[in-house]
Amino acid sequence: MGSLDSILVKQGLAQNKVITTLDDEPVGLRVKYVGTGTVTSVTITTATNVVMISSDGGTETFAFATYTNFGLLADAINASAYWECKVLDGLRTDETGNSDFVTGALTITSAGYYDMLVDTSVAQTTGNEFSISYRITYDRGVGGDAVKGSHRVKLSDVNYNVNVSAAEAAAFRIYEIDAGTGAATLVYAIPTVDATATQVEFASGNTTLDAKVGNDLLVRVSDGTSITDDAANYLICAYTRE
Repeated sequence: MGSLDSILVKQGLAQNKVITTLDDEPVGLRVKYVGTGTVTSVTITTATNVVMISSDGGTETFAFATYTNFGLLADAINASAYWECKVLDGLRTDETGNSDFVTGALTITSAGYYDMLVDTSVAQTTGNEFSISYRITYDRGVGGDAVKGSHRVKLSDVNYNVNVSAAEAAAFRIYEIDAGTGAATLVYAIPTVDATATQVEFASGNTTLDAKVGNDLLVRVSDGTSITDDAANYLICAYTRE
């Protein structure tokens, strides 16, 4: 009965969460310094590169022309002895150029990360689309992926209001992200609604959309033409992690 006990414990410890994402808030890549010295700066230059300078690693430059998508950039950063990185509110295939990231010097968060935020009105992601996204995951930290292997996430519903160019077929999307490879599989797609408070739920709110054990879900509102910065824009995801 060990497996049943494990399931019951996870259900008992499950957390219900509601997260709101606004313009320029999706964390495309989350970076953590793992060296033994000090960090001088982490700076993004528009459509050009991210430069990380530390006392022990020196100046490390990651050019977007070389690392053309989130996956390649994350792999390159992880190859450094001084930094760790994970793709968060995006897909490995999302582009890095086209001014995709909010530019300037990054400040360390209270949790000890440097977040490369997506410029939602400028960024062109997989398929040259604009998007605002949020990853439903057990662990949004860097370096703690192993714990996810026996956990799962369940998406209850999504509320959004996004100023897209117009309603577009199959542009509200949910992807399941494989825990091992990072590969994304589209599991849900419906038309978007322009600049209108919209709720997406499953079986009229009577069920959840569940990822496989260890996997993540990525919720994305996309548009093939544009997403306009708007004080009314939001993406709200309600989910359970267990």
